Amino acid sequence: MSNRHNLLTEPLIGLTGTDGTTVPHSLPEVLGRLVRDEVLAFPALAPYQAHAWHAFLVQLAALALHRAGLDESPTEEVAWLGLLRGLTDRWPGDEPWSLVVDDLAQPAFMQPPVPEGTLAKFRNATSEPDAIDVLVTSRNHDLKAARCARAEPEHWLFSLVSLQTMQGYLGRKYGISRMNSGTGSRPAVGLVTSPLPGGRFLRDASVLLEGREALLNERDHYTHTDGLALLWLEPWDGTASVGLAALD
Repeated sequence: MSNRHNLLTEPLIGLTGTDGTTVPHSLPEVLGRLVRDEVLAFPALAPYQAHAWHAFLVQLAALALHRAGLDESPTEEVAWLGLLRGLTDRWPGDEPWSLVVDDLAQPAFMQPPVPEGTLAKFRNATSEPDAIDVLVTSRNHDLKAARCARAEPEHWLFSLVSLQTMQGYLGRKYGISRMNSGTGSRPAVGLVTSPLPGGRFLRDASVLLEGREALLNERDHYTHTDGLALLWLEPWDGTASVGLAALD
């Protein structure tokens, strides 16, 4: 068995720095450079994927910092590597951070374990990452679907994050809990304090950490400690749902 495309250790995410250079980075390196405010852009990120990617990074950082008992984001990649692995310490092989795992009993990134142990009943296989993405344009005119025929791992990464963050109900596919319908929307409202992604990332992560206890005190349906945080770690049969009381 082997895992491939490990986000924690492999430079898979293209990043253009404020120095003008574009080189691939690992996920901990991305977080470190965001904290140091050295990020200008992610060239492979489609504009409609930008909010999902920002929300994922902010929520991931806030969860990792909270679980480690920290209230400030570290600036170094090695510290972020330890924080992210702390969220998945049951998997020393980094399966939850790998885009591909051969063992279906193990989670892959944004992909829960398959309790049946087989993909025989899975349908709608595709070789283009944007075919699983959420953008639907009128009559396929404005922006063609399934156009990414020579995809790199980062294209699959961004599509998985977009799918698991923004998907509503579409035909036979049910979306995420934060989308109220297939034709609804999940708006993003925030305070942009810097033209660079790093400033917004730092501000939003600190807001989540500082407001955590107040939010939990106002809402009694979430658990205060040890709630499920990364839901792709848990097996899912495609039918049963997880109650709010079990969630972080």
